[in-house]
Amino acid sequence: MWDALDITEEEAQGLAEIARHDLELARDFARRALEAEDNDEANRLARSYQRAARSYRQTLAVKARLKRDLAAAARVRADTPRPRPGGAAVARRIGELRTALLRLTWDEADPPETEDDTAEFAAACEEFASRREGVEILVTQACLKPDFGEAPLDDDVARLAMDLRLPPDIIVRWRDLPDPPQAALDTVAEEIDWESSA
Repeated sequence: MWDALDITEEEAQGLAEIARHDLELARDFARRALEAEDNDEANRLARSYQRAARSYRQTLAVKARLKRDLAAAARVRADTPRPRPGGAAVARRIGELRTALLRLTWDEADPPETEDDTAEFAAACEEFASRREGVEILVTQACLKPDFGEAPLDDDVARLAMDLRLPPDIIVRWRDLPDPPQAALDTVAEEIDWESSA
């Protein structure tokens, strides 16, 4: 915090040390002036006492001003809004969230080990496609929030994955999961024909 006032911690401690020495000197000169039997010696010690006392008061005044200035700098910092991430940072975070959530969603679709099992793979692709829209909606809603991109990526991924009701034990492994294959990304969810179901 000292950097706001261009003073180091060591310099701040030096002020405290100077104040201690000034006070010790003032006390010593005052004691010796009171004990002096010679008037000239008493006057000389009294002037030295006054100089040490003035130095002590000035050091205390500097410390008090520093304390006020530090408090004012802290208030300004607290009142200054943090800049929002720029376009590149927002785009990068959107991409990272999509990647993470699509990996988790693909894993949740329970894909077969290989694409050779055509029926099982097609079912996994359909399941994935039906959940993919939810991923896009969540990412879009997240990027509209004023604090978007401020939290660590893993925290954002966990929060959105929990909104998708994905299992916590899988969420923590999102970086280790494979990306969905292109065939799964190309699969479009079947649309419900609301007119015929009425």
